[in-house]
Amino acid sequence: MNITELAQLAEIVAGFGVIASLIFVALEIRKGTTQSKLTNWGSLVDRYNAVYAQTDDIALANLVAKGRRSYHDLTEGEKISFGHYLEQLCIANEALLVYAQTMVHGRDDALQVFSKQIQFHLGFKGAREWLDDFERQRAFPAPLKQAIHQAID
Repeated sequence: MNITELAQLAEIVAGFGVIASLIFVALEIRKGTTQSKLTNWGSLVDRYNAVYAQTDDIALANLVAKGRRSYHDLTEGEKISFGHYLEQLCIANEALLVYAQTMVHGRDDALQVFSKQIQFHLGFKGAREWLDDFERQRAFPAPLKQAIHQAID
């Protein structure tokens, strides 16, 4: 084998090395992306758990039940507690909405979960009264507001 043939063989081997490196990098990126999605999902679950755990306090659970019947029948202090609880639920659901936007597969399922959560929690008369007051006084980010109203209107 002469020097020219050896150089050509070295170029071929180097080409395979480059291809192998690119495949390795692609696999590592995919692995990192999967891990990031799992971490984000875990964070979302933690948000839900934190909000729902608040109603382990039976007094707050009773307040939520009372507020669902009629927001306007609550005392001012009860309105604050009930409103903060619903606001936290909406923000936790916003995380699901944002997460769904980053998904390629399962996006529709995540959006359906978002809609069902919002329909349930804001479907009560008192919760809708709270939302009306909340939107007059403060606001959610536009994409969240739009998604909430798509779910409940």
